[in-house]
Amino acid sequence: PSPDSDQVIVRITSLMALRVLSSFSRSALQRSVLRMSSSGTKTPTEYAALTDAEVLKLVQSGKLSVHNLEKTLGDCTRAVDIRRQFLTGAVSGDSQGKRQSPTLSKLPWKDFDFNEFYNSVEGTNCESVIGYVPVPVGVAGPLLLDGTPYRVPMATTEGALIASTNRGCRAISLSGGARSAILANGMTRAPLLRFPSLAEAAALKAWLSQPENAGRVADAFNSTTRFGKLQSITTRIAGRNLYVRFACNCGDAMGMNMVTKGCVAALKVICEEFPNASVISLSGNVCSDKKPSAVNWIEGRGRSVAAEVIIPKSIVEKTLKTTVRSIIEVNINKNLVGSAMAGSLGGFNAHSSNIVSAIFLATGNDIAQNVESSTCITLMEPQGDDLHVSVTMPSIEVGTVGGGTTLPAQAACLDLIGCAGANKVVTGANADMLSRVVAGTVLAGELSLLAALASGDLLESHMKLNRRKD
Repeated sequence: PSPDSDQVIVRITSLMALRVLSSFSRSALQRSVLRMSSSGTKTPTEYAALTDAEVLKLVQSGKLSVHNLEKTLGDCTRAVDIRRQFLTGAVSGDSQGKRQSPTLSKLPWKDFDFNEFYNSVEGTNCESVIGYVPVPVGVAGPLLLDGTPYRVPMATTEGALIASTNRGCRAISLSGGARSAILANGMTRAPLLRFPSLAEAAALKAWLSQPENAGRVADAFNSTTRFGKLQSITTRIAGRNLYVRFACNCGDAMGMNMVTKGCVAALKVICEEFPNASVISLSGNVCSDKKPSAVNWIEGRGRSVAAEVIIPKSIVEKTLKTTVRSIIEVNINKNLVGSAMAGSLGGFNAHSSNIVSAIFLATGNDIAQNVESSTCITLMEPQGDDLHVSVTMPSIEVGTVGGGTTLPAQAACLDLIGCAGANKVVTGANADMLSRVVAGTVLAGELSLLAALASGDLLESHMKLNRRKD
């Protein structure tokens, strides 16, 4: 053979050897990573060499934490992709196949269809549009509530919030789950009517207290909607002013437009009977919308929801890193005594508004209604050696149809919970579910933050998760 052919043979042999060594090294590396994952050791460089399918399998088996993929892989974008794949399958698995996998394709993570977004906003959600503000969406859970595990989407820029809420969810799930109850349901609107005299205002108040008259007004109100149903009419007088507070079950809608439309029809009947009445405003602030108020705290607005859980002593100590006695002491002296000293109105909690705002932003609900929706009293007391915890929230104002819930990304977040759109079987069931999930997630958030305060870990957690390490 010629010298040239000898060089060709050498090159071919070298390439074959390199391929064998590369294949061997890759296989050895993968086996090494699998051994390390079973022993709890995490090396980002070596985990990164695995395929997405292999990483997903480790996450599904519990050998890798789905919450720490960014650090594990050293690639934030890839971590988001794999977490979404895991979440899609996990929801179906959580429900034992009773639920289809959620459609997360409309929740942007890499590519954004701005044409669809601007078209969906036009004439519905925003005027004079100049762009959009990306807010990261994370997920807490599973939250075991009323026997069903929920994965809860939360949009926030506060580091440590989702991690903390997730710890509370874990404590609840390890304890057998939380239970919830809807205590009342009625979105309110309170038009203001003025009369020439106090006597005439009092006459209308007395007239509305008669069942046959209230029935006429209710018929007019209910004629404006297929889904709404008037629940009650209450009145308040201030001099010549009469405030008529209508409360309406609005199905799966949050319902402000629905109840306002019903009020217009009801006022027509009232003004025909009392021609001297002048409608000063469709909203007289006794509603009371987007403002702190005693009337909402006492009588409720939207859905009034309570949730409770019993956390065994061992889980308080192992998962929450505190003691039953310590966390109760913090709750009493902070949430009850401290809030009373501050003259708080419905603020007898640690950070209900954090969780409510994050879920509202993710699901397209009106973030301004966080004002009344986050009013909450958190109670903790011993039950034997264990911890009984409850949250009572009289004014959770949510919907799963209308407003921002129709935007593609927000609808995808509602679908993740399992309550997107209108419930075709039981009117209002989807909004009921969302309100329960809000209360249950607040319960988890309260548990974790109060535990951090009781153990002294709050500052350390925030410094670890809420500070960029450049």
